[in-house]
Amino acid sequence: MNINTKEMYSEVYGVLDMLGENYISKLPSSLYNMIKEEKLETYNPNYDATISLDKQNLKRETLSMIALFHLNYWCDSEDEKNKLKELFKSNEEKHQLEIREKYNPDNIFKKHNQVKEIKDNIVKNENSLVEYKETFFTRFINKIKNIFHIK
Repeated sequence: MNINTKEMYSEVYGVLDMLGENYISKLPSSLYNMIKEEKLETYNPNYDATISLDKQNLKRETLSMIALFHLNYWCDSEDEKNKLKELFKSNEEKHQLEIREKYNPDNIFKKHNQVKEIKDNIVKNENSLVEYKETFFTRFINKIKNIFHIK
């Protein structure tokens, strides 16, 4: 098992320890024992009960596991489970929408076209800044055209 997974188990164990025996007793003992055995012994995170878990620098996997425990073991009623499932569903929809907006191929091509237009505008502006100098021969021809009123 890799170190990140062991750290996640350590964080879950620390959260369960913070929550207390009331929450631990609702978990299957085999699950709790597995968490206890698989945790990293050298990593013992401590948490403050006055600060919410999302502000305590937990791994995403740890929060997911705690949320799963809440859904499967700590919800007291079916109504509470259904509300939690709806919350999970709405969060997933928001997440998918953000991903779709961020990685939408149409938007990527639009941005590419916008960048190309900006580059073209810069090139046009640079070309307009170049000074045009008439050569002796061009000036001579223009004078003759002026004399004969030819444009």
